[in-house]
Amino acid sequence: MARLFLIFTSFLLLVPGLGRAADYCVDVNSKKGWQGITIPNGQITRVSFSGGWSVINGIYKPVGPRGYSGKDAKSLGPFYGYKFDQSYAFGEMLVRDQAGRIVPFAEFSALAVNTRNPAGNYAFRINDLDKALWDNAGVIKVCISMR
Repeated sequence: MARLFLIFTSFLLLVPGLGRAADYCVDVNSKKGWQGITIPNGQITRVSFSGGWSVINGIYKPVGPRGYSGKDAKSLGPFYGYKFDQSYAFGEMLVRDQAGRIVPFAEFSALAVNTRNPAGNYAFRINDLDKALWDNAGVIKVCISMR
């Protein structure tokens, strides 16, 4: 048994990155404001999501991190003042990086893989003001894969 352990350990040392890969995940709840995660230094290899959420539960269907578009976005127009950030769609996932910059999840996902030294605190939320979170529903799980 000890010999098998030594062989396995030696193999891990010979293959760079094997055994050091990890996923860092956070469940981003549509009924809460900023929700954080801390990631270590390393290389981000992938950013993924699962799940969905809705604003005004029961009236609007759940969407992914890109938020509402088309007919639903148009009907949400009168509620424009309830967006956390007017630049982005209702229901879109926003990401705040360690420098305090806020970008949409799609941009974060695209850029994160090429970021050097990504260690730090990140926060995620739905694009909806805190006072309007009560009628939301759903969770989007975000996973950042690193090696």
